[in-house]
Amino acid sequence: MHPRYKHAALIYDKALPVFSFGAAPRIHTMVARAVSVRPGATIVDVGCGTGLMLPRLRDRVGPDGTVIGLDMTEPMLDRARQRVTRAGWKNVELHRADMADFEPGAPADAAVFVLSLSAADPARVFHRTLGYLRPGGSVVIADGIPAHGRWYHPAVNLYAGFRAPFVGSDLGRAAEIARLARAHLVDVRTEVIWAGLYTVISGRVPPKGDERDDS
Repeated sequence: MHPRYKHAALIYDKALPVFSFGAAPRIHTMVARAVSVRPGATIVDVGCGTGLMLPRLRDRVGPDGTVIGLDMTEPMLDRARQRVTRAGWKNVELHRADMADFEPGAPADAAVFVLSLSAADPARVFHRTLGYLRPGGSVVIADGIPAHGRWYHPAVNLYAGFRAPFVGSDLGRAAEIARLARAHLVDVRTEVIWAGLYTVISGRVPPKGDERDDS
């Protein structure tokens, strides 16, 4: 995780709507809706930051389910812990861990990445995550993936490239995310929002015996 996040925890919740041009609340809502789980399921919030997604994910799994948030930046996790303590959530676990090394201890039903995958090594994190998800498990990714197809997308991508170092992202890593999803998930759906500044990708882990490759 980018070291800049160590100093951003205190202002992150207020700054995110500004840096995202107001898209953050919609992104969080879209990700929560796109997660395909039943009550009682386990969802991993990979790169949970200050825990903004936690209440939405908890609503999806219900009181008998579990939400696991992981982040390697202690100040961000401190904010997430405060959120969990204030709300009294008993079914939310928080772990300080590298996204590429985390192991939940039991298969999970879903994983979400909200503006976190392009801040790491996407391939390492993606393969690690798929390794602990059940076959058919739901994966939802929201990130600043470079957009194509519209006349204004070059300008959007130019802005995204300028902004990327300040948020710990990288356009090359972000572009890799779309390829990984196509190569390793099934039933992939993509929705581009905010003029192409953000993309939400959802899909499922292939059934056993139907694993896909990098081709």
